Amino acid sequence: MKSRRDFLGTLALLSSAAIAPTSAFAIDEIKWDEEWDVLVVGSGFAGSSATCQALDEGAKTIMIDKMPVLGGNSAINGGAFAVVNSNYQKVRGIVDSYDLYVKDILKAGLGLNRMDLVEVIAKNGNDAYEWTLKKGVYYRDALGQFGGHSVPRTIWPEINSGGKITIPLQEYAMKHGATIRTRVILDDFIRDENGKIIGAKVRENHDFDFDKSKDEADNKSGDVKFYKINGGIVMATGGFSYDIKFRQEINKDVTPDLGCTNHYGATAQALKVMMKNGASTVDLKWIQLGPWGSPDEEGFGIAPVFAIPAFSYGVMVDARTGKRFVNELADRRIRSEAIFKIHKNPDGSLTHPIVICDSIGAQGTTKANVQRGIDKGVIRVFDTLEKLAKFYSIPYDGLKQTVDNYTKYAHAGKDEEFDKPFFKFKDMVPDLSKPPFYAWRAIPKVHHTMGGVKIDTNARVYDTNDKPIEGLFAAGEAVGGPHGASRLGSCAIPDCLVFGRIAGKNAATLAKKEKKC
Repeated sequence: MKSRRDFLGTLALLSSAAIAPTSAFAIDEIKWDEEWDVLVVGSGFAGSSATCQALDEGAKTIMIDKMPVLGGNSAINGGAFAVVNSNYQKVRGIVDSYDLYVKDILKAGLGLNRMDLVEVIAKNGNDAYEWTLKKGVYYRDALGQFGGHSVPRTIWPEINSGGKITIPLQEYAMKHGATIRTRVILDDFIRDENGKIIGAKVRENHDFDFDKSKDEADNKSGDVKFYKINGGIVMATGGFSYDIKFRQEINKDVTPDLGCTNHYGATAQALKVMMKNGASTVDLKWIQLGPWGSPDEEGFGIAPVFAIPAFSYGVMVDARTGKRFVNELADRRIRSEAIFKIHKNPDGSLTHPIVICDSIGAQGTTKANVQRGIDKGVIRVFDTLEKLAKFYSIPYDGLKQTVDNYTKYAHAGKDEEFDKPFFKFKDMVPDLSKPPFYAWRAIPKVHHTMGGVKIDTNARVYDTNDKPIEGLFAAGEAVGGPHGASRLGSCAIPDCLVFGRIAGKNAATLAKKEKKC
C-alpha cells in the first residue's frame, strides 16, 4: 500500500508507469554528436555546484539550460543561506546545533521529511558555505533569523541575490574547462540494454515560449543533438511552480489565479522526462506559498527581501482591524494559511494584510534594497502611524493599540499574543517606536515545490521499483523528500549546494570507473 508520501498517481496521469527502462532509441543507429563525462541539466545553485565539483574531480563536464540566460530561480533568489555553526554565529555568541536545525526543518515539514537527506544537509551546510568562499563568493557581515528557525543562522552574499552565488560558481567552472550552453533543452535519456543511462537527446538553439497559455510540450524548436555521457547526468532542473497545468493535475487547491515568484522556465518538463524513464516521485502535492509576496509587483520582486527585517522586527496586521493575527516568524505554511483565512471579504474582494516596521527594523537589510522597494511603489514610508493608518484605511485606534502592545512585548522579551521570538539589532530593540514607519501589502505567492524525484544520500535517482537508475543523479528542487510538507526559509541553498556537490562528484566518479573498464 502506498503511503501519502508517495504521490505516484501522477505517473498514471502522465501514462508513464508502464514504460520499460530501456532506450526509446536504437543505440547502434545513434550518431553521437559530442562526448562528455558529466552532463549537468540546469544552471542554478544545484547545477552550478555540481558542475564545479565534477570539474574538480577531473571530469569533462557540460552544463546546459533551456532558458536564454543562466541561473533559473537561483539567480532571482534572495540569497539567504541557513548555516549551522558558521563564523557568523560564533562571533555573535549564537548557540546552535545540527539537532536543532534538523528539528526546525522537521517541524516546518510536518515530519514528512526524509531524515537521511535532512541530516546530510545539516551536517554539510557549513562546509558548502566555506567551499563557495574558495570559488569566489563573498558574503556580508550579517546574520538573520527566518520564520520557523529557533535561532539566527541565515547569512547572505554581498547583495541579497542568489546570482551573487551562481555567477561566481559559473565563472569558476568556465575558467576550469566547463562548457556552458543556454537554449539547450533535454528531450530524453539514451539507455543501454541494461537500462543504464549512457547519453541524452537534446535540442540546441531552443526558443523557450514565454506565453504561459501554451503547452511547453508543443514547442519543438531547436536542433536535435545526441550527447554521449561516460559518467552520469545530473538533473538540477528545479521545480514546477510556474507550470499551472501540471500544478492543477496534482493539487487543485493551488489555484491558477495565484501569483508566482519563480521564473517562467520553472515547469515540469524535465520532471516528466525523468518520470517517463521510470523515476519514482515523492511529495508532489506539497506546493509551498511564500507569505511575503506583494500584490503591488509581479514575480519575486523586492517584498520578500524587505520581509526579512519587516517580519523579524515588525508586525503584520489585518488592515480592517489593525490587529495582528499570526506569529510573524512562524514558518511559511502557517503564515500563508493565516493570511488566506482572513483576507477575503464577504463580497469576494480582498483586503491585503499590512506589514510594518520602524526605522530601526528597516536597517535589517541594505539601504539599496529599501530604496528599490520605495522606487517601485511596493514599500511606503510614513512619518507617523496616523498617516500610515489613513493611507491603508486601517482603524487608527486598533493599530495604535497593536503597536503599543508590541513595543511593550519587545522590551519585556515576551510576545504575550503569538509567542514570537525577540532579539536585538545592533544592540537596539526594534520596538516600532522610532519613525519613520515602513509598510507594504502582503499576499502569498506560489514559491517552491517540495516534491520531485526520489534520491538517496548519494544523489542517485530511484525508479518505481525502488532501485537506483544507473547514471542518473538529481539535486535541488528537482528532488522530493528533504523538505516534507513545507520548506523552511533559507534552507534551499544549503540543500542545492550540498547535494549538487554530491551529485557532481558521484557522476564524475562513475566516468572514472567506466574509463578503467
